[in-house]
Amino acid sequence: MGVAAADNATTTQTNSTSDKLPVSYSDTLGPWYHIPSVGTGFIVGYYINPRVTPISEINFTALKKAGITDIYVLANNNNYSSVLPEAKERADTVGIKTHAWVYPGFSHASEVAQMKIGVQLDVETYDMPDYLPEIKAMRQDTEGVPFSLAVKPERWDGNQYYYLIAPYCDYIVPMLYIADYDEGVTGLRNWAEFYNFIYPGKIVAGLETYESDQNLTPKDQTTVLEEINAVQYNTHGVILFRYGLSEFHD
Repeated sequence: MGVAAADNATTTQTNSTSDKLPVSYSDTLGPWYHIPSVGTGFIVGYYINPRVTPISEINFTALKKAGITDIYVLANNNNYSSVLPEAKERADTVGIKTHAWVYPGFSHASEVAQMKIGVQLDVETYDMPDYLPEIKAMRQDTEGVPFSLAVKPERWDGNQYYYLIAPYCDYIVPMLYIADYDEGVTGLRNWAEFYNFIYPGKIVAGLETYESDQNLTPKDQTTVLEEINAVQYNTHGVILFRYGLSEFHD
């Protein structure tokens, strides 16, 4: 995901293998597609960029029926006070938990926590120790609500210092985008097991729902489920990320 991908998510994307736009995301994960329950407390998260798809246009009932348990709503210092309460109000009506998805420099974590909204800090960097003071401060500001860190995958992408950040968050979300790291489902399963062995109960897998950064074609439901199944026994959940517009519209 990262800063670059988040910025890209605000712009219409084209498939590098054709001049056509990617297939509608609803063809991969739509109201008709229910993610089977894999255990009490297992997170099935969904990233939302309200600059692309306004909260008012998202059908939260469809999200719930698709198996989504948590949403991660992109917020910044300028829009958090309007975007997050709207998202929480609508998510609460169907029993979905709300989290703010923020980047370094976000200075309102305590206010978000007072709204009873979780916070996920997206800090995908090669200089994790430099961000440790901000991580510690945000952990203090979010006592009483879930605080998580979206990060690059340890070992796949160098040393990401999980051992430093693990004590200061409820869970770590490695972006396990297998095609972008030349891995397969077997590798995904093995690394989820490895992470869980070292950080038991601390891992929620970030999964991409498109083929790769070079091919934005949505994966079919069989492929998405195969990846979820590969990590489910060694993670606390999954969060699904994609490019383009949400199709969970009213």
